[in-house]
Amino acid sequence: MSQMTWTHIADDGSRHQVGLFHGNKTGHVLVYCNAQIVVIDFHVSTSKTYSFFINGQLFDLDIEEKDGKFSYGFKSDQKTNTPYNRARRKLAKKRRWQVLAIALSFILLILLVIYLVFGFNG
Repeated sequence: MSQMTWTHIADDGSRHQVGLFHGNKTGHVLVYCNAQIVVIDFHVSTSKTYSFFINGQLFDLDIEEKDGKFSYGFKSDQKTNTPYNRARRKLAKKRRWQVLAIALSFILLILLVIYLVFGFNG
């Protein structure tokens, strides 16, 4: 039986244990999060992806079959249009504008200092 575990640390600092059991002979799959079952699937013998939420954030758990061997991956889905991803993109856009405003302010300050130091000598 294949067994994998991952730990996700949420934005608020809470830890979430995600685990997977995949039977070698039966192909049965069980996925849990914090000791609560989130997926049960039977006779999984090909590649498959399972999606589920943890605190409003969407995650994908991938089972990939290649040459009769399985590999497993767990990642945050940041592309799907969910409320969490919309809020994350909105915050990222706000931060880009803040960085741009700070950079422009800094450049203007440098130009003002240069003008004050060298501008009155002429």
